[in-house]
Formats: sequence, C-alpha cells, structure tokens
Amino acid sequence: MDELSSRSAILGSLDILRKEIGCDFSAVGLKEMPSLVLRWPMASGHSNDRIEGIAEKPGRGLSATVLKIGRAMPLSMTELVCSRQLQEYPLFLAENLRAAYAVPLGWGAAQSGVLLVGDRKKRIYRTEERRLIAAAADRIAAQLSDLPSARTV
Repeated sequence: MDELSSRSAILGSLDILRKEIGCDFSAVGLKEMPSLVLRWPMASGHSNDRIEGIAEKPGRGLSATVLKIGRAMPLSMTELVCSRQLQEYPLFLAENLRAAYAVPLGWGAAQSGVLLVGDRKKRIYRTEERRLIAAAADRIAAQLSDLPSARTV
C-alpha cells in the first residue's frame, strides 16, 4: 500500500470512529525522530488549521502521560485547568476541547503515537466507547505500520 492510500485509510478510520461514538474530533499524533516531538498529521473534525502547527515537546502533554505510561487515559479541560497543565496540551486549546480520551499507538516494541478523540462539550466516555476507541487504535496502528514515513518514528 502506498503512502497516499495509507493516509486515506487512516483518515477514513478517524471519520468512522467519530461517527461510531458521536464525538466532535479525532486525531493521530506521531512522534518525529530524532526530536521526539509529537505532531498531529491526521485529524477528522478539526475546526481550524492550527492543528498542523502544533508540536508537543517530549516529556510534556500527551508525551508525558499517554506515551510514557503506555495506556489509555481520559482527559478533561477542568482537570487540566485545576492542575495548571492546560498549556502542556495545546491541542485542547486549538480545538476548544472540553473532554478527550487518548490511547497510545504502537507497533513493534515502541509507543510511537497517540489516538485522541475529543468533544467540545463535557463528556465522560463510557466503557463501550472506550472499547471502540481501543479497537480503532489497533486498526490505525496496523495502518501506520504500512506508512513509510511513520516507520522512522
């Protein structure tokens, strides 16, 4: 599969996931090498183009939580504001997200990216929705392994 069709397949998976769980936003964040900066090359439901310029430094935001711990976690704007960590999650600000659920993406032995779904209103993701997100993360990780530019991550 070539890069264009792999990217199209991933974007299709993001669109399907958004419809399945009824969320406003879904995106894939990938670590770039050698800097380990987390960037967001693919998204569905984004409200503006600022997502293209967002880069999370290693050890901050989702790199410090989901990727470092290696497991899924819910996020809420309220908790991030209370813990004074909102500035470490620029995607929340750029997309005006109030709630999100993030799942690590990995192929091989490394956690190389993040699948993030989010809403612009308060929301708690139910168990079944979390299962659907985890299944989508597995599909997207498999699709990413076919993406030549992602293999260097």
